[in-house]
Amino acid sequence: MVVELDKRAIGLLTRVLSTEYKRLQLELKITEEKIKRFEDKYGMSSSEFMERYTCGELGDKEEYMEWYGELKFLERIRNELEELKKVAERISRKIPSKS
Repeated sequence: MVVELDKRAIGLLTRVLSTEYKRLQLELKITEEKIKRFEDKYGMSSSEFMERYTCGELGDKEEYMEWYGELKFLERIRNELEELKKVAERISRKIPSKS
């Protein structure tokens, strides 16, 4: 299937993708900062935390649940950024423009 868009629609689509990419980049930065604070506070890397937390070694402390949630959110943001990059690449390669 070929989708043809005029230059105005392509411009709009490009701005929307750019805005979403910037939003995700900001969320990524904020989430990474939160995770760094947990790592500093508890003196362990997130990978060590995940291993110990999922094995039940750390218990159900509320902050551990928050740390776990931030790590899952980070994973989701990274996946969304990667998907957005793929979409933008496909659009830039495959959408013919009409004048």
